[in-house]
Amino acid sequence: MKKLLSIFFLLTLSVILVGCASSNAENKKVRIGYQKNGTTLLLKSNGELESRLKELGYSVEWSEFNTGSSILEALNSGAIDFANASDAPSMMALSKGMNFKYIAGEESSPQMEGILVKNDGSIQSIEQLKGKKIAYNKASISEYLLVNALATVNLTLDDVESVILSPADANIAFENGDVDAWVIWDPYMTVSESKGNQILTTAEGIVEHRSFYYSSDKFIESNKDAVVAYVEELSKVGEAIDTDSSEAAEILEENTGIAADIWVTSLARRSSVASYLDEAAQADLQRLNEDLYDIGLTSNLVENLENHIWKP
Repeated sequence: MKKLLSIFFLLTLSVILVGCASSNAENKKVRIGYQKNGTTLLLKSNGELESRLKELGYSVEWSEFNTGSSILEALNSGAIDFANASDAPSMMALSKGMNFKYIAGEESSPQMEGILVKNDGSIQSIEQLKGKKIAYNKASISEYLLVNALATVNLTLDDVESVILSPADANIAFENGDVDAWVIWDPYMTVSESKGNQILTTAEGIVEHRSFYYSSDKFIESNKDAVVAYVEELSKVGEAIDTDSSEAAEILEENTGIAADIWVTSLARRSSVASYLDEAAQADLQRLNEDLYDIGLTSNLVENLENHIWKP
């Protein structure tokens, strides 16, 4: 009888332990923060990442953000596990003491941002921006581009009239003629170009422009399998977009209200393939770190930047 009770007890204990293990696996959650771009929206839409993470025991929660600074603040606070943002906001965040790691990035795409002017011939060169009203978003990739573009012709921000506006407000001001130029990134730049406005210059040959993906030390340490899956699925989606951007463009149209043909043009200006950071990407980040500090857009250099780059 005692032997039977012992066997029964062991079997019951085994069932409980298996149930607890199953429950723990089911309770693992990956919280993905994202800004709307072709890669993240197609990744969210096709379900491949969620299927793969489900096999690893994770559920997925998606949260949308409108700016690089807000999504990185959420990552830093532990509210999300993954984020995507461009290079300048991330370096500014690190300089303020935030803590996260670069886990993957896309190739430099300087044609994704530029300086817009009216197509009336009144401004045909960067030199002719002197004394003009220029709209841009403060402490952003736009300000970084403007400072460096002006420097190519020995001008500074003191030589122009800065008009600090959000992209939406800058768009209205530019269309109404309240400012002479607008420093902006895509898709705003391509939308404005489609209305007949002129790109005075892109960032090509002036500054690099990279998009990165991020996670936290804590999440990476305990969930390397999820991080690898995330990066690999991002890469697959990016390759699909580079091959044929039509599906991504249609999804973007549904989510943003901006016409698919605008998105096709915009996506053609970049490579959407994400990969682990190579030496070129790391060198660009270090250069950005030093540039932002030198021109006063950050108050502190990010020390030991390599410690913020994940090497799988």
